Amino acid sequence: MAVFFVRFGINEEIGFTYLNLKTMKKSIFLLLALFAIKFAGAQSLTVSGSVKDDDGNTVPLAFVQDKSDKTATRTDSLGKFTLKANPNATLLVKSAGYETKVVDVNGKTDILVVLKTEKATPDVNQPGGSASAAASTVTSYNGTGSTLMYGHGDMSHMLLPSFHPVEDTRGSRYMFKDWVAGFVVSPKDSVYKNPKYGFNYDKISGGLLLTQDKHSAIEIDQSEIKSFTVYNEFNQPLSFEYMPEINKTRFPQVISAGKNYKIYKLTNTKFVKNDFRTDGLTSSGNNYDEYVDEYAYYVYNVQTKQIQQFNLKKKSLKAAFGNDGKKVDSFFDAYSDQIDDVLLRSLGDYMNQ
Repeated sequence: MAVFFVRFGINEEIGFTYLNLKTMKKSIFLLLALFAIKFAGAQSLTVSGSVKDDDGNTVPLAFVQDKSDKTATRTDSLGKFTLKANPNATLLVKSAGYETKVVDVNGKTDILVVLKTEKATPDVNQPGGSASAAASTVTSYNGTGSTLMYGHGDMSHMLLPSFHPVEDTRGSRYMFKDWVAGFVVSPKDSVYKNPKYGFNYDKISGGLLLTQDKHSAIEIDQSEIKSFTVYNEFNQPLSFEYMPEINKTRFPQVISAGKNYKIYKLTNTKFVKNDFRTDGLTSSGNNYDEYVDEYAYYVYNVQTKQIQQFNLKKKSLKAAFGNDGKKVDSFFDAYSDQIDDVLLRSLGDYMNQ
């Protein structure tokens, strides 16, 4: 009996262990299979696309979301977007003034989404009236003038640029919010000035825009410009010169000019797209596009025709003026204010005495 009991017990334990191993193998196989299926489903692809309205206009800052995992982004000012999504994902696209649209990815990496303008809501206070859709449009400028023409130039075919960016876009590519007064000096030192003309400056392309009637505009040929002056909202003149030694496409502003030195300020403007991202729980990045201005300063020695870049530090300024560094020291003995454009103008006047 004892022997039988031991053999029975051993056999029973072996059988139990065998069954456990067999069950565990099946469980592991099932888990691996489920994991493989889940992993395959979780694979994502980069979906690039653009959003337009039913008239073919781009829709900036439209909200694009993967409905399954809630990741989202927004279109940039050109209506384009990029989003990582499941190949079988469904995208939710919406923007103020348009009907929300649902789009299936179906493994595509390039998608065009067309949003329909919201149906107008009748105005009860005016029979037959309707409320306009909340969509905003931007008129882009693409006209260029081949020659500098005043008074007799035909501008009727040129498009008028919009100086007011779309909603939620910060900054501007243009120097002024509206047309301003000014005049242009040609390479032959001819001065072109007329109170009917309005000007604005494109900080990205370096183009000087001219309008006669605020309904159409041209970009003046840069080869016809030696310098130009425009007046800001306080009616203060801002002068710019063509200085290819500093930049071949953009005009630096003249802070100060004299017999010995000129001080220039060059504005470099870049467009930074919104980088908003969310996973449904947390979000990061900016929810807006932005034009960012950066400034570079230069000293031009009229006698030696040498140009030296500097930053807004006393030591850098002193080095930029070379042999006249001690004169810079004497200037700062009397002026200890923060270095800005106003102080630079005073310094330039002092160095040109």
